[in-house]
Amino acid sequence: MEQNNKGLLYGMGGWAQLFFFIFLAFSGLIFTTLIISLSGHLGELNQSVKITRMALTVQAAFFFIIPSLVFAFLSQSNTKEYLKIDESYNVTFLLFGICLIVVIQPLINFIGYYNQQIVLPESMFAIQAWMKENELAAEKTTGLLFLDKSMVGLILNLLIIAVVAGLGEELFFRGCLQQIIQKIVKNQHFAVWIAAIVFSAMHFQFYGFIPRVLLGAVLGYMFVWSGTIWVPVVVHTVNNVIGVVLAFVYYGTPQYEDLSIYSLDKNMWITILSLIFTVILIIFMYKKRYKTPENAELR
Repeated sequence: MEQNNKGLLYGMGGWAQLFFFIFLAFSGLIFTTLIISLSGHLGELNQSVKITRMALTVQAAFFFIIPSLVFAFLSQSNTKEYLKIDESYNVTFLLFGICLIVVIQPLINFIGYYNQQIVLPESMFAIQAWMKENELAAEKTTGLLFLDKSMVGLILNLLIIAVVAGLGEELFFRGCLQQIIQKIVKNQHFAVWIAAIVFSAMHFQFYGFIPRVLLGAVLGYMFVWSGTIWVPVVVHTVNNVIGVVLAFVYYGTPQYEDLSIYSLDKNMWITILSLIFTVILIIFMYKKRYKTPENAELR
């Protein structure tokens, strides 16, 4: 019975699995580009709300979700078991996770503020200019979606930016990549942080790189400690919902700019409280962790 549960990639080494997973992801990216090109709308990206939403949905499906499901199926014939989809979870743990992603926001903003102050050496001016260009392109994409203030627009943004992106990215980065890295490095701490770094890097937003690494690590530990992919999926979705709702209410107003600008004078005590409650919740979640031989080393 155990033998029947092994997929084609079961006996493959970690590095070989990693390269195969990258191959699947890039195949999905190429397929995504082809779909958008064949639709005749490639030149309308970042100009049309409808086309941008379509592109983001296709990208989530063919770059994140489908490669993850294919890899999981080839690694273990029981795809749900590999991705830990059918595992039960502790409701208290999930509630702690949701509370954590809410209270950690001021701390994330604080770290993001200092991340934005980083200036590369003059010799790396071209690299910094490229990173700034990517940052502006990402802001243009999300800004275009947030300009739609209708209820239908809000619902579509929640589905695409929060639900689909949250599910797809967690299947990709935690469900597959983190487990592949764990197989290579044999250390769950390294696996969590390496996957978090890749997670942040693949957003191509340097000025939010460090806080996104922290977010990725939090989600990674939730995956390990809960024993199911659904906890990081739900928490990631809640994190994105917060951003979408705030943008729906405030985007295009002076208040939105205030939300985007961290003030040391106004926000320091909130940041300190955020740090304290973040640590407390992480300790509670660690104590509520799903104890298995795999996460026993995380002590």
